[in-house]
Amino acid sequence: LFPLGFLIGYLSYRGRMQATSTCSDGSNTCRNPAVTPSTGDNDEYIEEPEIEPVLYWNDLKMMLSNELSSVNFNNVRELSSYEAGSEADESLANNIHGQLTDFKLDKVWNDEHYITLQVQGSSPNKLTIVSSTETPTKLEITDGYVAYSAKAMATGKLVYANYGRTEDFQELNKMNIPINGSVVLVRAGKISFAEKVANAEGLNAVGVLIYPDPADYKLHSEVLFGHAHLGTGDPFTPGFPSFNHTQFPPAKSSGLPGIPVQTITSNAAADLFRKMNGEVTPKEWTGSLSVYKMRSQNTDGTKVTLEVNNQMVERKIHNIFGVIQGFDEPDQYVVIGAQRDSWGPGAAKAGVGTVMLLELAPQLFFLFKGGYKPRRSIVFASWSAGEFGAVGATEWLEGYSATLHTKAFAYINLDAAVVGNYCSVFMLWVNSATVLYVS
Repeated sequence: LFPLGFLIGYLSYRGRMQATSTCSDGSNTCRNPAVTPSTGDNDEYIEEPEIEPVLYWNDLKMMLSNELSSVNFNNVRELSSYEAGSEADESLANNIHGQLTDFKLDKVWNDEHYITLQVQGSSPNKLTIVSSTETPTKLEITDGYVAYSAKAMATGKLVYANYGRTEDFQELNKMNIPINGSVVLVRAGKISFAEKVANAEGLNAVGVLIYPDPADYKLHSEVLFGHAHLGTGDPFTPGFPSFNHTQFPPAKSSGLPGIPVQTITSNAAADLFRKMNGEVTPKEWTGSLSVYKMRSQNTDGTKVTLEVNNQMVERKIHNIFGVIQGFDEPDQYVVIGAQRDSWGPGAAKAGVGTVMLLELAPQLFFLFKGGYKPRRSIVFASWSAGEFGAVGATEWLEGYSATLHTKAFAYINLDAAVVGNYCSVFMLWVNSATVLYVS
């Protein structure tokens, strides 16, 4: 179902794991090596050298694949929205803590963090087309939003910047299309929301609109969520762990944008393109909408006004941990983590990762209890606030950076590990893992 062998192979120290000695009665409790009679004439016994059992990762892959239940993966379809710090997120955290405890891992615990998130405000965000010749037209704004956007209003002419990459803005410069004072329209994909916004703001754009082009997304009305913080963790405690309302000097991340950002549907983007009257876009900049233009020119003064009313809130989040003790190097450990929170329904990221985490933990534990022992400890981690920029993972890393720097052997990320008919394991990577190195 997914490449468990590749994942577990990393845990087993270069492709093998050691098994405990087995007594003649089949138990694992004896301490003395087995002996056999000699073939000589006397009654002496000769100790036979122990043969170290070898378990290669292909064998382990098959063993685990046979044990894992595909039925449990169907449960992921029933998962709905679990916004970080919400009652639903806390309930799911408690459920995961309970399941890891029921699996009888060597230790299960959690840590709390008090963080600052940005959520939708009481007043809705708004997008309006304004023209000197027509009545202002309000475009539909869905439930999607971009966390850590500036809470502000901006008005400017539209400029289309493809995916908002550095090379896209360089192409606009070659076309002599200025960005200064404009509201930039970009399609989602290729790079993060935060990078798109930073690129536009660096050229003095006053706002950014992000839409899912049908060429990249199947659903025209798909609601997009994301964050605009060019960094990870709580942007209001940069470099510090947010434990228990710990007070630090007032600070905020330099990666927070100073302009408003909003996601829109592809239908709303199509309406904007129809109002634009500039140059036709290069072929490689076109998606699956009917019309693409580069900008609004000065002929009729058409502009857009973007108003973002998101608000900052203080939230308590929980990271949940369970550990299988290592056999040879228990103070060295591999972390297997999955994001738990999600924006809106959909299970490709948080749901699949959480289900895989809860499937792997007991299967590995029972496998090791059956005789095979991991050289290093294995830590299972369920992170909260991943959608806001790996906040839960980053705050944990910032709190224990000195320990992790010397004792963390590897990190394996289960987020989005299985999507549709395709599967991949993003190994040894997490947005915030500046203290975890590829080994």
